[in-house]
Amino acid sequence: MNSTQNRDARTVTPDRQASPSLGAELKAARRRIGVTQTQLADLSAVSVRAIRDLELDLTQNPRRETLRLLMDGLRLTGAQRARIEEAAAGPATRGMPADCLAPPPAVLEPTIGRERDIEALTGLIRFGGHRLIRVVGMTGVGKSRLIQEVAGAMNVSGRMPVVWADREGGRAGRPADTLQVHLAALLRGDSGLDHLATTFGTHDILLVVPDATMSPGSEAALRRLLMRCRGLHVLYEAREGSSWGAGTEYPVFPLSVGDRTAGPASRESADSPALRLMLSRCGSFEREGHADSGITAALADVCRSLDGIPRAIEAAASWLLLYSPDQLLSLARRDPFKLATPPGGDATGPRAGLEASVRSLRPRDADVLRRLAARPLPWTTAEALSSPEQGGDSAQDAIHLLCTRGLVRPADGDAGGSPRFTVLNLVRHLLAESAAPAAPVRESRGPLRWPSAAGGTAPARAA
Repeated sequence: MNSTQNRDARTVTPDRQASPSLGAELKAARRRIGVTQTQLADLSAVSVRAIRDLELDLTQNPRRETLRLLMDGLRLTGAQRARIEEAAAGPATRGMPADCLAPPPAVLEPTIGRERDIEALTGLIRFGGHRLIRVVGMTGVGKSRLIQEVAGAMNVSGRMPVVWADREGGRAGRPADTLQVHLAALLRGDSGLDHLATTFGTHDILLVVPDATMSPGSEAALRRLLMRCRGLHVLYEAREGSSWGAGTEYPVFPLSVGDRTAGPASRESADSPALRLMLSRCGSFEREGHADSGITAALADVCRSLDGIPRAIEAAASWLLLYSPDQLLSLARRDPFKLATPPGGDATGPRAGLEASVRSLRPRDADVLRRLAARPLPWTTAEALSSPEQGGDSAQDAIHLLCTRGLVRPADGDAGGSPRFTVLNLVRHLLAESAAPAAPVRESRGPLRWPSAAGGTAPARAA
């Protein structure tokens, strides 16, 4: 067998020396705090026998709740809990040809403000039993970067190797290229199912499909592949949810910009993920911004004008070569779409996705959007709708739809435990610029009201 054959024959196997068993990790954690199995049983409400069996690796599929109780009893945090969870996930994929795998591209810049999203998505994949996860959100919100980070974390852990799909396919040369050819065919709704089912088998594999525009045929083919490959998990991104209703949707919203009512110089605004992203892309302004409250306040307001959308913030940062922070803020207030386009970029790009989302709305949903845009401050559903004790009205459905389309986002700040929302500033500008006949956008503080069949107005019932 020559060297090429040797390379193609390599398989992904666990490194047992580098990855201690769950029992070894639990025993080491218990001994670190100096307690016996009996004492740990008292601390965790887990029986001594269960603890003994776990430490001897006699329990093949430990319950997640049992592990949580033990980790709480051992007072484990952060990396310590991660080691226990990694060990509980079991050995990495066996028997999958290594050259068939296609790891995700490296992340070249820091990902800011998505720590909770990364943790939540990796948890859904590894522990939640979710095998088809759809990451949905507006254009430029950071879906691609998020799934890249998640795929990288899964791949580095060695617990679930990654196949990063190339929708264009490969050249059918190396095994990985052949796999990509069949993946591309599957995503077009063509053939490829049998080859992929044979290749993946029962192995634990994370298939990542970036920038996916799924047709009904593509989604149906993915579901058939999942049925045949019991260890396969699929993670893909989309601008909107699926009409099929299958799988789990994970919405991604713009970065937090801080509570507007607290003022741009507040600590919350100064520490917001949106501002941290802006400062990280500003070069020399990063240190100046932390030292100068005036710079911080101006850039925080720029981020707020751009709704915390990562791609728009990164584009705005590139204009600091020509403008001061105060000039940048003036431009953001006059023409935020200009600022959201990098120098030399396509001027229609940043607004194209939002315009398409607005155009796709039914007249009734578009009317709800206009009325909500007239509200100057963030609102709760109870504030936007009348009769909050009555639910199930289509007005609530309309607000939910506007959130999923990226036209309405959760707002920062507290409203007594009730979530608050706001129409994106960029959407407000689109509505103001729109030449289409529409009801005038006036400041509104009252509940939404639907036109009645008799020509009057009827209050919408609340969520």
